[in-house]
Amino acid sequence: MSGRTPCIVSIFRKNIDINTVQLQAQVVNKFAPNIKHYQFQLEMPHGVAIDYFWSQNGVAVDKFIEATGGRDVPQGSAHDAVLILDIDAIPLNERAIQKFFDAAYAGKLIGNAQRSNHLDNGQHLFAASSCACLTLGTFVSIGRPSAYENPPRSDVLEEYTWAAEENDVEVELLLPKRYERPPVRFEWEGGDQPDYWQLKDGMPKYGVGTTFGDEEGDLFYHQFQIAFGDHQEMFQNKCREILNDFTPEINIIDAE
Repeated sequence: MSGRTPCIVSIFRKNIDINTVQLQAQVVNKFAPNIKHYQFQLEMPHGVAIDYFWSQNGVAVDKFIEATGGRDVPQGSAHDAVLILDIDAIPLNERAIQKFFDAAYAGKLIGNAQRSNHLDNGQHLFAASSCACLTLGTFVSIGRPSAYENPPRSDVLEEYTWAAEENDVEVELLLPKRYERPPVRFEWEGGDQPDYWQLKDGMPKYGVGTTFGDEEGDLFYHQFQIAFGDHQEMFQNKCREILNDFTPEINIIDAE
């Protein structure tokens, strides 16, 4: 990626075990040692925190400015592409990182496929906040959308996909290949959730501990519902399995 300045950004809150943060950093560093990986601890809604990153990277997001009253954001990063990676998501190989940045630099928005089953928005599929990649130029060209939820139309980051579709930007989605457990169930207006999350009718289902990939193989793993039960332990064990005791330095940034 000579001449390019990609980065990877993960955002977490204080309820996340430091071992989870460290192990994610180690896995990312194993497969992308030459790409800057920021881990921000931010006590704000996930979508607003993503807006914060763009503001720090020199691109104003209107909704973030409105929500924070024009809060001053320290400038310190200058990246032309970003892979947004949830704190409980990891690449499974070098090809995952290469594929995502290649797609982004080709002008696409690429990410893990997700559907907001709690929203009545026509079974819209989108590049999820767990794992999504685009360039700064693409972000500007689709109107600098906020990552914040916009119900009943959008979940976190879903506005990126709506905006890309509305501006004829190609969206590439990885489909779930397998998952380890059913999701934690909650009561909601439609009754109890089923023992999985559904994409569009007839498409693969997903749940806790989902592996996403393409026709060539596995690419990313996302734990989901990281703050529940033993899910952090599950995620940490997945990381250790991949690392086999690989322990590089980490870079945690407190941006409060």
